[in-house]
Amino acid sequence: MKEISCNVIQDLLPLYVDDVVSKETEALVEEHLTHCPKCQKEVAQMKRNLSFPIEKKAPLMQGLSKKWRSKNRMIAGISVLLTSLILFGTFYFIFYFDRLIPYSDSLIKIEKQENGYLSAHYYGDNYFSISATEPMSVIVDGQEKKAVFLHYTKTFATAHAKQFFQNEGSRDEKDFIFSLDDEQEIDVVYYADFDAIKIFNQGNKWEPVLEHAELIWEK
Repeated sequence: MKEISCNVIQDLLPLYVDDVVSKETEALVEEHLTHCPKCQKEVAQMKRNLSFPIEKKAPLMQGLSKKWRSKNRMIAGISVLLTSLILFGTFYFIFYFDRLIPYSDSLIKIEKQENGYLSAHYYGDNYFSISATEPMSVIVDGQEKKAVFLHYTKTFATAHAKQFFQNEGSRDEKDFIFSLDDEQEIDVVYYADFDAIKIFNQGNKWEPVLEHAELIWEK
């Protein structure tokens, strides 16, 4: 049988490597490869070229999978953080975001007790907190007077918060909660919205508060 040249075999090698040749051609190529190092090398090179993309695919997919997992973890972390912030904000608004209770003479009263003390009484259902100052000197209509400023606040769920935090046997909201010794020479008591810390930092000037204050008791 006449020996087939390498040029002919190399033309057949792509088909041989892809396994799309007839049995006779396959046998012919393999017979040539048994004694031709040049064509053997060519076949090996072709097979390496075919396997290279597959070998590269795994690290690429691993990288994409890693990035995807990292992205999912980041999204999950952000979702948990946002949910926590929303829940905290809702809880704070319901139980701790307090606002001023408007003054009403049937709701808030300053009364003088038999022992000479002044007491503040709240006659509503519940309140969240009370803010009151010590007696301080202010100028009222050109005269210096000892004044006390106070106000009550409430939250969206004041009643629930009070029931949760109060212990059995604790005072009722209508009971005495604030007293002033009459010997301190208190002349007037005002109901007003104020920020005591801010006022103190600005020189402890209370006269501007009088502009929107409600006089609720006077000697």
